[in-house]
Amino acid sequence: MSKKLPLAPFGKILKDSAPKIRVSQGATKEFAEMVEDMANDMAKAAAAFASHARRKTIIKDDIVLLRKMKK
Repeated sequence: MSKKLPLAPFGKILKDSAPKIRVSQGATKEFAEMVEDMANDMAKAAAAFASHARRKTIIKDDIVLLRKMKK
């Protein structure tokens, strides 16, 4: 899978979570890949909810349900 999202926001998330800790470029890349993989898995699950409901559109309720299931 090709990575499409820019790295800067992921680096900012890491830096903001621990302001006194430096973050390497390798750590930022690995974090971005991990988050993208998780997001893709969640998107597939949301699509399955929509499909199960015989819809062709993922709606807010699918995401809310997914969020509740992940807790």
